[in-house]
Amino acid sequence: MRLLCAALALAACGPSDRDGATPDGSVPLDSVVVEDVSQPTSNARVYAHSGSMLYVMNPITLAAMPVGPITGLDPMRSLLDLAIDREGGAIGVSREKVYRVDTMTGALTFLGELPENAHNTNSLSYAPTNPADPNSPEILITANESGDVFKIDLSGVQPTPIHMGNFGTHNGQQIRSSGDLVGIHGLGIFATVDVGDDRDAPDYLAQIDPVTWKATVKAQSTGFNKIFGLGYWDGRFYGFADNGFEAGSGTMIQIDPDTGAGIELSTADIRWFGAAVTTVVPIF
Repeated sequence: MRLLCAALALAACGPSDRDGATPDGSVPLDSVVVEDVSQPTSNARVYAHSGSMLYVMNPITLAAMPVGPITGLDPMRSLLDLAIDREGGAIGVSREKVYRVDTMTGALTFLGELPENAHNTNSLSYAPTNPADPNSPEILITANESGDVFKIDLSGVQPTPIHMGNFGTHNGQQIRSSGDLVGIHGLGIFATVDVGDDRDAPDYLAQIDPVTWKATVKAQSTGFNKIFGLGYWDGRFYGFADNGFEAGSGTMIQIDPDTGAGIELSTADIRWFGAAVTTVVPIF
């Protein structure tokens, strides 16, 4: 397969940072180095996306192959995040709406609009209800800039958010979703977060309690801002950061699971808006 040279991971800042921009930010295929690699055949897949292009990631080579353009969005809206369940089923969100995502083409199917109290969510993930139990049910969760966590129930006519809790505080400052969540069977639930009101400060990695939804922030910051996507594979966290409209690029980083410190892996002409892994990726 012809794959774009890239890496894993993601998180996010405010949704407004990603809406209304050059919807894509992706780069023409002939302007990047390509290589031949094979994608693992299990359901344990890793995806990333810009505002309007879906990619499938190879976790061995850290390469990204374009799947196709993300279609079905409202004008001047972008796909803000993506969630993948253990079977490989995908759900995505814009600022106000929920979609089913075809991971073979990038096409979206509208499922419904979120009520106003759940607008401005900027992260999405499936998560095990009991991370220690590989057979536990999974729920679809999202978090917003205030640190509120919602479960999104898709069983009815409209997607229904159910408030689960709040990330809480760190050193007296509110912990806010900076852009993504990831839930892995056997590992737990993690998020990229802001601490306090300065959205230009570096993001942190935090572990989320699946009962109280309180966040425990790692000791060091990642050193990077606007990590709009978060991924995990084989003992490592990866983040996809958006460098903004003027830069027109994104940075892939690796995040230390113990300290939270990040290191740069690569920068490409793709503005990363989100990422997702299935809930059954290898832990070690």
